[in-house]
Amino acid sequence: MSISKEVPWPKIVTDSGEIPMKRRYAFRDMSYLDTLEARPIFETQADIIIKNDFKGIVDVGCRHGPINDFLHDKNYKEYEYYGFDTSPEPIELAQKRWPNYQYEVRDWESLKDVNFKVDCIIFSGVLLYEKDHFKMFTDIMKFYNCSNAVIQEPYHNQKYYEERLKLKSITNDMQQYSFWEEHIVEAEIFCGRRLVAHAKLL
Repeated sequence: MSISKEVPWPKIVTDSGEIPMKRRYAFRDMSYLDTLEARPIFETQADIIIKNDFKGIVDVGCRHGPINDFLHDKNYKEYEYYGFDTSPEPIELAQKRWPNYQYEVRDWESLKDVNFKVDCIIFSGVLLYEKDHFKMFTDIMKFYNCSNAVIQEPYHNQKYYEERLKLKSITNDMQQYSFWEEHIVEAEIFCGRRLVAHAKLL
């Protein structure tokens, strides 16, 4: 598989070396997530959802809702979905592309209820930005009265494009979670490995 050479993410340079969270971003700023190199990550997420027949999905940090592309490509269409993100541009795109699903600009600290039973919550690269990631996870899971989650985060054992680049990770604290399934996806676009896991709240 060829690797995109114009992907902006591995070239980010900060004073601390850490990747900052951007609450408002242009859609193109995250376009590396829609390349072929990132596809195995979302394929794995979709496979977990389909395997467990989750019918009510909340997507935290959903961007433009790419998980729906993968689910529909696999002919999995009978489900309800609500996604939220802090940035308006990807949400506007999502609302145009997927008018039958609910999308909203919202922060996780001001959660909104949904009109369907939530079977699964997707956390795609959001837990690592919270100092107490397990509290964030628990608060959202309890708010939606849901016990199943699909988590996608950097793995603590990475291959770095730049030594100065520090990738935050939750994987050294995974003992706080009850993992039913764990997948390590090789994804060069994310400097090597990515964790995709089906986690269950105890």
